Amino acid sequence: MATLLSDEEYELAVKPLLEASGAAMVTGGAGCGKTTVALRKAALAISEGLGVGHAQVLFLSFANATVDRVADHATNQLPKEYRSQLNISTYHSFAWTILRSHGYLLGAPRGVKIMSQAEQNAFMSHLGSADADIRAEFRRQFESFGHVGFNDFAGLANEILEGSPALLRAYTSAHPLIMLDEFQDTTNDQWKLVRTLGQHSQLITLGDPDQRIYDFVEGSSERRFQDFHEHFSPVQIDLSGWNWRSPGSSITRFGRDVLRGSYESPYDEVDIIASDFPTLLRLKLTLLKTLKRFRESGGGTVAILTPSNALAVKVYDYIGEAQDNPPLPAISLDIHTTKEEGYAALIFIGTVLELDEKIADRDAVLCDAMALYLRTKSTKLSTSARETAGRLEGYATKLRAGKTVNVKIVKALRAVLDGAFATARSGHVYADYLTVVSLLSSSNVDDVKRMAGYARMLNFVTRGSDVETDLSSAWRATGAYKSASEIMRRAVVDFQLTSSKRGNRDIIVMTVHRAKGREYDEVIVYEERYDPLLKLTPTHRDLESARYALNVGVTRARQRATIITPGNAPSPLLTLNLGHVTAL
Repeated sequence: MATLLSDEEYELAVKPLLEASGAAMVTGGAGCGKTTVALRKAALAISEGLGVGHAQVLFLSFANATVDRVADHATNQLPKEYRSQLNISTYHSFAWTILRSHGYLLGAPRGVKIMSQAEQNAFMSHLGSADADIRAEFRRQFESFGHVGFNDFAGLANEILEGSPALLRAYTSAHPLIMLDEFQDTTNDQWKLVRTLGQHSQLITLGDPDQRIYDFVEGSSERRFQDFHEHFSPVQIDLSGWNWRSPGSSITRFGRDVLRGSYESPYDEVDIIASDFPTLLRLKLTLLKTLKRFRESGGGTVAILTPSNALAVKVYDYIGEAQDNPPLPAISLDIHTTKEEGYAALIFIGTVLELDEKIADRDAVLCDAMALYLRTKSTKLSTSARETAGRLEGYATKLRAGKTVNVKIVKALRAVLDGAFATARSGHVYADYLTVVSLLSSSNVDDVKRMAGYARMLNFVTRGSDVETDLSSAWRATGAYKSASEIMRRAVVDFQLTSSKRGNRDIIVMTVHRAKGREYDEVIVYEERYDPLLKLTPTHRDLESARYALNVGVTRARQRATIITPGNAPSPLLTLNLGHVTAL
């Protein structure tokens, strides 16, 4: 297909969408203008009237990062008087509004409560058999106690709407036009919910099949656009010929070449560095060069994208510290990783803050809190974490029975608590919180010590944050941090449901997958020999997924993309030395 660049041709391409009264499908690569034209369609629909007075255009997306980006675009594009009639949300948040109000229609008690990821992890850790039907167990929790996990939101919300035509009419009249962003990433349950809403609402999907990098998520499907086409016979708009994010650059062309596995240089805005140095050193030198360029040009944003959370943490630690040989400065940056460990650590810190020195079983309470942390910090509970959690629960039982327990981990927890009683009860929330974090970091037990790092990476409790405000209110009312662990738990749940914007800086490290839906002036895609973009013994499916991921990574850049690969083991994605790829 010939590249279409003119404004006139673009207007001709999007005209069918702006005029469509039924379903429509907009596809195209990064920066092609999908969000922009969707917001134009929303503004047009609002100006023509949406029907009932409270009606809104609903904009649904897969991730909070995309919601933030769409909200920023809407602020710039939509007249101020239209913005109240645009509801931008994730599938999870929208489905939760249905569950919260109408979960009782499925037999759940009133007052449905979200199970945080940590609580889901803890629940699964107590299931007696590895072969247990997880979904059936969560359904029983929902019907018996009204507890619901994030992954069940869309399916349960769909059941409610399917079973109540009047309620479905109410929601679709409130949202007569629904935009479905990043549609390639929707799960089966989300697709069912969309299909139900489409009985009465006009649906417009936005996405790019070549950016489907969440194929590992349960319920994902490479057929998603085909499903939509077969069910709704939409008007189709192809914007793949445009690139407004990095116009005139070679970034998008490089991304396309990654997908087809054939390169046609030159790529003036893409640097590929096969590092002769230790790769972390090369990364930091590259970042310093980028920052110098920003200083000369008036500023900019840069993202370092890695294949895994573990490597993102490693990069964050190295970049944030000074080095002696060669002398390199510490650089302040942010990190977005899987945050379950940090969330679990925050709830533990809440327990430390709320415990009263006069409570007789305080050591037992802290043992139980540490056991909960170990059970909730990961969706994959390790054998050692399970065994340690079980021992801690046993120690708690002994302590409550008046027995003495002086094993290493209990003494370490007691030292943290004693230190908190002595130095973290000033009523100055932020200072007290940092004191507890410091006490954790000084522990001689690795599991306790690691909590400090997880909490610091979250950048969650800051001056003026909602958590600080709530804890300050508790202190003013009672002279203590009453219910601090519950305040932390509520804040975690709210954070997971709403915006991902917290502690953003101009330099950020995250996985390639977390960068989806974002954009930066420059991007550095970074891999190491034992943490590569393409695993060492890949299948053809692994190869396809890695190509999608690299395409997504580089096309987050507006101005320049850099790929750093180890010189002694360069990525086969770049060398095309793929003889080791096994069959499906």
